[in-house]
Amino acid sequence: MDKNKSFYLTLVVVFCVVLSGLGGYFIGTHFGEKDKVVENNNVNGNNEDSPIGNLNYYVLTGLYSYLFNGNNDFEEYLNSLTNSQKLYIAGIFDENNKTFSDLKSNLVKYFGSDLNVKAEDYYVEGIDEALLKYDKSSDKFISQEVDTDSITDLGLDFIYNYKYEGTTVKNNEEITITFYGLYAYQDEIGPTTISNNSNIERLLNYEDESNNQSDEEYLEAAFNNNKDDFLKFSYSYKKVNDKYVLVDFKQA
Repeated sequence: MDKNKSFYLTLVVVFCVVLSGLGGYFIGTHFGEKDKVVENNNVNGNNEDSPIGNLNYYVLTGLYSYLFNGNNDFEEYLNSLTNSQKLYIAGIFDENNKTFSDLKSNLVKYFGSDLNVKAEDYYVEGIDEALLKYDKSSDKFISQEVDTDSITDLGLDFIYNYKYEGTTVKNNEEITITFYGLYAYQDEIGPTTISNNSNIERLLNYEDESNNQSDEEYLEAAFNNNKDDFLKFSYSYKKVNDKYVLVDFKQA
């Protein structure tokens, strides 16, 4: 009888230990998912599987403008843009976007909203004539011969994402992706300059660079020397209708 009692007591102890272990595992898993850092070098600016992969040059131009316009509320900034600026960010000069419907869809994809953009002619600040006229019958914008060197009043400056740092996921509903990067200034007829407005400045895709270094070699050497010379840009996404959309952008 004593042996049976000992056997049953052993079973009870083992059962309790197993139950405690399983409980700890599920509790740890549940709370661990609420705020975790994902180290995944496959998440980068050119990866279409990540939210950041959906951002193109036109959106990155808008984000640069946001950093320096003095407005601290991202949604308010987007809605304060002129209709032409919204059309520009949507990609009106991208040959892949053929119709106004395409442009509206792009804004929804990026920001979860079409920003109340209108199917109106495209103007540049300071130019009285429409650069692109909207044709309702085809839902397309028709190019006009207008004497201007500029295609947007947002400027030609944009965010240059150089190296992926990491991703933070919160409750599987919010994602923050951080990049090391620089500012970029695109000359209308020349190369693009990337800079941190301090001790880093480089002309991209320009053959007559010093030290016979390629762009990749220069950036890698500069980053390895002092990664703090690079700016940090964080992109905050929120899940809306099962898709992640950009809800905030900051320079750390």
